[in-house]
Amino acid sequence: MQTAPRKKVFDAAEWVGKALNYAQHGRLMAAMAAFGILAGIVYFVYGTPIYQTRSLVYVKGYGSPLKSRAVPETLQSEGLNRTMMWEFNSRRNIVETARRMGLVGQAATWEDVVKIIRSVQAGIVDTSHMEVTVLAKSPEVAREFPKALVETFRLLQEETWAQYRDNALERYSKELTALEAKAEESLKDLSKFEREEKITESTIEQSRLNDLPRDLVITKEILRRMVEVRAKLESLPRESGQPLSIAAVLEELSLLTAFEKEREVKVGDLLRKRTPGPVTTIEAPKVSTEVVVQPGMVEELNSWQELEKERRILEDQIAQSSKQYLPEHRVMKDLNEKLESNERALRAELAVLRQRFELEQEHYESKLVTLEERLPEYHKVNEELGISGQAYSDREKAKVMWDKAREELSSKVAVIAFSEERDWVDMRFKGYTSLRDRIPVSPNKMKLLSVSLLLAVGGALGVPTLVNMMNTTSSTLGQLEDATGLKGIGITPHTEKAILEDVCRSPAIGAKVPNFLLENFRLIRSHIVLNPSGRPGGDKVVMVTSSRPSEGKTSQAANLAWAFQSMGERTLLMDCDLRRGRIHGFTDVSNELGMTHLLKGDCTLDDAIQKSANDRLDVIPRGPVIVGTTDLLCQAIFDRVLDEVRERYDRIVIDTPPVLGLSEASSLQRAVDGVVFVVRAEQTPRKDVADAVTLLNKSGAHVYGLVLNDLDLGKVSNYYNYYYYSSSYYDSLEDEDSARNTVTGDRAVQA
Repeated sequence: MQTAPRKKVFDAAEWVGKALNYAQHGRLMAAMAAFGILAGIVYFVYGTPIYQTRSLVYVKGYGSPLKSRAVPETLQSEGLNRTMMWEFNSRRNIVETARRMGLVGQAATWEDVVKIIRSVQAGIVDTSHMEVTVLAKSPEVAREFPKALVETFRLLQEETWAQYRDNALERYSKELTALEAKAEESLKDLSKFEREEKITESTIEQSRLNDLPRDLVITKEILRRMVEVRAKLESLPRESGQPLSIAAVLEELSLLTAFEKEREVKVGDLLRKRTPGPVTTIEAPKVSTEVVVQPGMVEELNSWQELEKERRILEDQIAQSSKQYLPEHRVMKDLNEKLESNERALRAELAVLRQRFELEQEHYESKLVTLEERLPEYHKVNEELGISGQAYSDREKAKVMWDKAREELSSKVAVIAFSEERDWVDMRFKGYTSLRDRIPVSPNKMKLLSVSLLLAVGGALGVPTLVNMMNTTSSTLGQLEDATGLKGIGITPHTEKAILEDVCRSPAIGAKVPNFLLENFRLIRSHIVLNPSGRPGGDKVVMVTSSRPSEGKTSQAANLAWAFQSMGERTLLMDCDLRRGRIHGFTDVSNELGMTHLLKGDCTLDDAIQKSANDRLDVIPRGPVIVGTTDLLCQAIFDRVLDEVRERYDRIVIDTPPVLGLSEASSLQRAVDGVVFVVRAEQTPRKDVADAVTLLNKSGAHVYGLVLNDLDLGKVSNYYNYYYYSSSYYDSLEDEDSARNTVTGDRAVQA
């Protein structure tokens, strides 16, 4: 039974952790908040004041009677309103109004007007009123501009129409006379061209030749197929001077029959047909001329197939009878005679089909010659008709064009003559609905304050959020677990290099008093022990790797080896990073002999193993860099070395090169029991980690888990998530132990 998903419980710690992620961007958040407030202050100080007026204008329109007698003398059409408002609110009307008011000179442009008047907008109130909003830098201009705008619109309307009407009547009258002459001339030219070029006769001739290209293509395709069939027939094996074997006869019959089926022989087709009559010899019978295929003749085309079936039956009968009768028996002779008669009939059928095939080929070759001879005639007729048709179409279009132009121009001249082509609009200024010529509408203090605060808060939260979203590194094990699907087995806090690389530390360090750094490696060791791979031989060999260089895998491997030896296990630390290995520096051993010599066979295993300051920790350093030794890690020599050290040690820790870009780590995992994957906190991209883990999974590696290395616990968010990994956490434990011991001592004294 499927259970319903549980609701996500509110986790206060999770939200506190998210909030602390913003704490690391405290300076950036403060800077963005200050920037938002400062931007508002600067705009308020240096912004130009803007004054606003809203006016009501009465509008009445008169429609053109010549357009429609049903148009009332009121401006109710939405399309008419939009056209009128566009003209009223146009740049031309606004600039001309500014000129008439003396705000700008006669040569002023729109850019000059915008410096004084910021905005002019007109909106519909109802069917007879509109509202005009003016924003200007001067209170006087904001008050007077709406009245002047209405008067200027009326004057421009009158002047424009009068000038247009006089010029249009003069020009259109001359053009109308020329159009009438052109229309008459085009009609005469069209009739003359049709008679001279014989358009009708050419069209009839073209329709007669339309099927010629199709017939030509079909004929060529049939001939091509015939050539292929002939080539197949000639390729059949033949013996010189001997008749075809019955198998070859049947094969040729099949090829010829298949060719005829491809041609889809139907009732009504023309075919070559043999002369009726009995066939008594193998020679081909006489062939008559073409005949029309009738329903009763279709079955005759494939009669050899019935003969072939009859032959198979006779062969079966002969095979059965030969078991009962001798070859000279009458039954056997009758069957053999029938078989020979059948063979003669099959050869006769082949001769008929071959003769018919030859005649068909001759027919189509002759037809091809005839069609190719007529092809130039087809192209010539099409070309002539195309040229003539195009010329005729051009003349016909010209005639239609002149007729239409003459008709439209005649109507236009009639409308202009009566001065009724357009709709007339009457406007009157009625008064102000809103007047703010003392207190400016911009800048508005409350709006500016709100915008400044919004900008400050948005910048303070938005920019850090964007920075966090663009950060592809990891600062928590949870992020790594989500990216890879693997579990985290520990972290390593940011520590001084000298302390971190002091692997040969005194056994007393961390033995009695908890040490935060060493406890981290012990915790990683415990996770490895509690997460066995299940491979035969136990989890002796542990490989430490990372996605890219400089992520701390060498220090992890060395300290992990220290952690295993500190629990009493005899441990071997092997440096398999044959390019940049630094294990010898961590353990203070010589690098003269090492893994490179061991793989090359220049020394024995005992020579390569070196003792460290810790009794239970041995080391095989890298050795000098030798070209070609990295490939030996993937060969049997390394497997033999690993098998031998398995017998000597309880635990083997191997330091390897990174996974991405190098092949050793992916190849070495076949010989080890498990892998510890190291990730440098807040530096390694999660994509690199995911890609490296994917490569290891494809190689079948057992990954113990992820180690987050070099985590800076000095950051508030990191300390909140991992405070129990810090030195202060262990210091508090030490204080508690000291206090407990002191109390115990006091009680003993009192006793």
